[in-house]
Amino acid sequence: MVETTNLYILIFPERRAIKIGKANDIHNRTQALKRWWGEADYEASYYLSAPARLIFELEKCLHFLLSQYAVLYEEGDGRTEIFSIDALDVALKQIDLYSSSNPNIEGLKKGVPRPILATTPPQLRSKHTETIRKSKAMVEGVTRTAAQFDRINRLIIILLRRQSRIPYQYDVIDDCVYFRFRLSKKAAARLNPDNLIHYFRFNIEDLNGRSAINCCSVTEVEDVMQFRVHLLSENKDGPKDELFAYFATQSKFLLKKLPQCSLAATSPIPMLDGSQVLKDLLQNQENGMF
Repeated sequence: MVETTNLYILIFPERRAIKIGKANDIHNRTQALKRWWGEADYEASYYLSAPARLIFELEKCLHFLLSQYAVLYEEGDGRTEIFSIDALDVALKQIDLYSSSNPNIEGLKKGVPRPILATTPPQLRSKHTETIRKSKAMVEGVTRTAAQFDRINRLIIILLRRQSRIPYQYDVIDDCVYFRFRLSKKAAARLNPDNLIHYFRFNIEDLNGRSAINCCSVTEVEDVMQFRVHLLSENKDGPKDELFAYFATQSKFLLKKLPQCSLAATSPIPMLDGSQVLKDLLQNQENGMF
């Protein structure tokens, strides 16, 4: 089987130049040349197909005959094959003469077909956009979750360093940590529990959906403020649960280094029953209405 290839004459109007070369795939070649020479005028350009041996001979012959029209460039892909636009008529006549004496050469054709750009259907494009958004949100969610647990771990380290100054006591029951502080009136006025609760509110998104997790509730009676923190167990099934449980497990390891009762807690700090406190509060409000 005879190998065939293409000779092309690309017209570059902005440079008032032509390029004469050979390529098996003209489309790929024009895309590579665009970086150096700009967009070719496809409709005004020419090409012909023939056995590779004949194309090689014709190309060399044209380069030799058109050497006086050569445009010199110090760099650029195919820079030795660039000629002035004035060489076009001469090149066309030589190709016509060469083709007429070689029956194996097809006629010169004007108009190089433009590359067919791959287009994505709108529905598929929209789906891809949404997938990219979810992927980005997933990565951002992991980063945000890691940052929140970093702040939680810092709180534990602060308590570890200042246990002689901060009266606290905690107990771990199942997957919950009951953390109690005994606060003076001055300390209670400065402490906003919502700021700490915010550390334990998580928004996690993956490719399957989004989850909001609130792990903390606060109960306050007299001088005792209790934070009940629920840490997901490690045997959850969902990917989001696995991610959350991993970070929670690391925080549990760090928590074990913290004494359950600080040196500053001179007396036991009682555990509060949050549900009972809420019932009492509602009962008091109801009694006050009648």
